[in-house]
Amino acid sequence: MDINPLSHWESIEGMFTRTNGEILRFILSHKIPLEMFIRYELACRGHDENHKWVGFEKAEKIWLK
Repeated sequence: MDINPLSHWESIEGMFTRTNGEILRFILSHKIPLEMFIRYELACRGHDENHKWVGFEKAEKIWLK
């Protein structure tokens, strides 16, 4: 394995530990899919699956299909 998954897990955990509890409870109580937020954020960055710049319109087609 090329990537140590533990370092990614610690980063993910850190995002949640800094998030307001009200937001976390809202996400759980309304069963908001986190995949939706992740895909939207990736589309806004303008990169493809390989982190190659493709522009915002193409990234939107890739991530929000």
